[in-house]
Amino acid sequence: MKIVALIPSLAPDEKLVKLTKQLEKDKIDIVIVNDGSEKKYDEVFEKCSGHVISYRENKGKGYALKKGLKYIDEKYKEAYIITMDSDGQHTTKDAYKLCDVLKENKSSLILGKRIRNEKMPLRSTMGNRITRFVFRTFTGVDVYDTQTGLRAFTKELIPFMLKTKGDRFEYEMNVLLDATREKIKIIEVPIETIYIENNKSSHYKVVRDSFMIYKQIFNFKFKRK
Repeated sequence: MKIVALIPSLAPDEKLVKLTKQLEKDKIDIVIVNDGSEKKYDEVFEKCSGHVISYRENKGKGYALKKGLKYIDEKYKEAYIITMDSDGQHTTKDAYKLCDVLKENKSSLILGKRIRNEKMPLRSTMGNRITRFVFRTFTGVDVYDTQTGLRAFTKELIPFMLKTKGDRFEYEMNVLLDATREKIKIIEVPIETIYIENNKSSHYKVVRDSFMIYKQIFNFKFKRK
């Protein structure tokens, strides 16, 4: 089964180039979505291995993921899909680790679970704890790392992924919420916890994006009643 790495990216640096070269070396196909980066970043994307989808207006991570999924759905008859972040947090070793679990659980959503350690910034540690508690309280499902970007699933889940609402960071939370509603099994696999320069390259806006994420959880609870 072909493995395809789907990488949404905004204003990347050489870490993305390094990641794609390693993915290519490890025989993983690559689909990068340039989510409205300024023209000065074109040189970075040109140095990357794999197929690059670009548009000039920033639409958000959720939009970029769905754009890439539509491309994969058209190009590949069958595939294991791995979503990865472009900032160096994820490794090809862990991508394969998730795919090994996916092989035995083809209808499931596999998450890379980052274990808290001294490398994790305080805001990420606290954010993960709070979100984990709220998610479990409202859904009854215990997910340790609700904010992980390393996720694996088969092509058969693409229609579900495209149906899920959200264009920005709230999209990944909506995927988890909808998975609990649709009784899609969520399996977590421990992965390496990597944070570079205190995660300063992240485009996550703490107030705005946290509000949108918690809003989705509250809406989920309300709609279930």
